[in-house]
Amino acid sequence: MKQIILSFIMLVSCPIWAQTSIEVVNIEHPALQAYLADTTYDHNNDIDVSVIARYADKELYGPHLDWPQGKTLTWTPVAPTDRIAEIRITLSEDIDFRDSLTYFPATSATTYTIYNFIPNRTYYYKAEERHLDGTTSLLTSGVFRTEGQVRMMRIEGADNVRDIGGWPTQFGVPIKYGKLYRSGHLDEVSPASYHDFVENWQLGAEVDLRGLFKTEPHLSASKLGSKVRFTRVMSDSYALESQRKQYVRSLRWIIFQMRQGKVVDWHCGVGCDRCGTLSFLIEGVLGVSEADLCRDYELSCFRGHKRPRSHVGFRKLLPFIKQQGPADNLAQCFYNYWLDSGMTITELNYLRQEMLGIK
Repeated sequence: MKQIILSFIMLVSCPIWAQTSIEVVNIEHPALQAYLADTTYDHNNDIDVSVIARYADKELYGPHLDWPQGKTLTWTPVAPTDRIAEIRITLSEDIDFRDSLTYFPATSATTYTIYNFIPNRTYYYKAEERHLDGTTSLLTSGVFRTEGQVRMMRIEGADNVRDIGGWPTQFGVPIKYGKLYRSGHLDEVSPASYHDFVENWQLGAEVDLRGLFKTEPHLSASKLGSKVRFTRVMSDSYALESQRKQYVRSLRWIIFQMRQGKVVDWHCGVGCDRCGTLSFLIEGVLGVSEADLCRDYELSCFRGHKRPRSHVGFRKLLPFIKQQGPADNLAQCFYNYWLDSGMTITELNYLRQEMLGIK
């Protein structure tokens, strides 16, 4: 009898995450999971061979292939809608909800899906109903763990947004998440996505690579507002020799902002060519393999852009970079490219230390 009573006390006193197995949420879209599982590029470096069309298929996999999967919360309201001041969802990697993220569903909502998690983390959540009389009711709470590698971002009003983190490198460690992002334009981000990207995930600086063409915006400040530091570096895509100074300007500014503790995004119009070139050069010096550089470049196809690795622009990149150094060390080829273009050893080593945790 004592054992039964003790077991009951432990059951009612333990939080929900201590009583049940932890749910696992794979943040990657099923199409992305299938694409990453295809090993063709690991054993075939013929740039004319591409598999992306098998997976960037909306008829097979559905719309919004460039969005991540999320975690949906559901609840039953406690009070009538006209007595609810707000519904607040709090998310944290800390069981005590320190350093938390927040989300605000409509007061009439009974369900809400959270997106943009970092892979391979454990998250605790709670949804609360805050009433006009000052009282608060807990609607739901729990815990789950995320898995996956590529962190695509659902930022409504922006295109083709993803974290460059997660890719394995020749240095034996993956690129860190949550520090550098690449995207299409950020001109029309919705209020909810602004809150998530800028306030939750701390985006603090933006490099706009547009302006070369008359039809493009020629901005002098971020459309995301004064919280986001801004620079515009008019760039052309793929023309690495003639564009060295432009890419150096961008990377030097990115590193300067990182030294100030800022999270940085760079973008062009749709996040493929100019953005893709800068991403390729940064990921390369961080030690991403040839096969994964191709995989990452092609991910823009998930947004509907035709950018297989056989694309006329991209096919120039690897041969050009490989001319810069030893055949058996691709990261050193990128390192030499940046040095020859005007970056310093101190800057490049800082980038590697911050993004890889190595010296």
